[in-house]
Amino acid sequence: MTLVKQISIQDLAAVVTGRTTPLFDEAFAAVRSELQERVTGKNLLLTGGAGFIGTETLKVLLSFEPRSVVVADSSENMLAELVRELRSSGALTAATRIEPRLIDITSPLVDRLWDGLDPIDSAYQFAAAKHVRSERDPVSLLRMIQVNLNGTLRLTKSLADSNPEAKIFVVSTDKAADPSSLMGASKRLMEMAILGRYPNATTTRFANVAFSNGSLLESWVLRLREGQPLAVPEDTWRYFVSPTEAGQVCSIASAAPAGSIVVPDEAETGNVELESALVAVLGHLGLTPVFVTEEEALAVHSYEGGEVPVVRSLRDTAGEKREEKFVANDDVREEWLPNVGRVSATHDADAAEAMADWVDAQINGSGGLSIADISGAVAEFVPEFRHIYSEKRLDDRL
Repeated sequence: MTLVKQISIQDLAAVVTGRTTPLFDEAFAAVRSELQERVTGKNLLLTGGAGFIGTETLKVLLSFEPRSVVVADSSENMLAELVRELRSSGALTAATRIEPRLIDITSPLVDRLWDGLDPIDSAYQFAAAKHVRSERDPVSLLRMIQVNLNGTLRLTKSLADSNPEAKIFVVSTDKAADPSSLMGASKRLMEMAILGRYPNATTTRFANVAFSNGSLLESWVLRLREGQPLAVPEDTWRYFVSPTEAGQVCSIASAAPAGSIVVPDEAETGNVELESALVAVLGHLGLTPVFVTEEEALAVHSYEGGEVPVVRSLRDTAGEKREEKFVANDDVREEWLPNVGRVSATHDADAAEAMADWVDAQINGSGGLSIADISGAVAEFVPEFRHIYSEKRLDDRL
């Protein structure tokens, strides 16, 4: 037995977060006039804009009727589907012209992105490699840092040269605070590079987006649709926001005072145990988890009686830690808006750019690099990096 194909992600996100009203409604109302001034009738750029968080933010921004939106992404299929979805849903009105652009932000073609475009008023950078799984091998790892650091830096430099008056927003992650993974460290390097060199930019560290593309929670939905077993790490806690809240907090952060790192209120966001989230999701769908070994799970080929086989895994792969946080030990947090704060951090742009140069040199070098070599280089430039190393890989599990 498989599930009915129609599953509401928004409904399931409400089950996980425990909220039916978006957490950031009041904060969004407080910056509405500022957003209207920045967006209405203006020319916007969203890189990585066809991805999950970029799309949710774009939906928010379109409600203010910008003059034009350039959506740049490296996936032509996602770009095509985004435009279809926006037009079919009515989110894109006659007041706004959309300009899809197929481009990788690490490419030299970034410098040609501005050809034939009106001057950009505000830019939103979402392109990222976000999986801790990318620590599996040196090539994947270099690519992750190349996108998150080098690509973002290349894009921002080109934007600032071509559109010096443009406002800049870049998205970060809670993993950038007290990073234990190389993915988190790459985003911390991005913060250092952009906020250290472009003081008018803003960013946000926020929680996992429930059921976003490639997430563990999305994998539950995909597995359920196929009648396959599910997996969940034990004793692992994460902050979650809904897709709508993700679009809101990025929009709010783009309107924050220059140099801000915007963060949600940890207590109001809520720290959710992943196993509890899975039990709640299955309960909402009228299903019951049955915890089994991986061997037992693979022997099950149907959800007999509404029972779903679930495999608990140890939290013992590279970069995994029990819980995240939004504010590092040396950061200073101040209250700003309802359920939203601002963080001040130290940004060594020279160190971040030196790391970017090192990555470029390795990509263009002769190879022979190990994960330990890359981790050691990152630790040199990110003093707060405390890597959790392991020989075990998520790709070897369900």
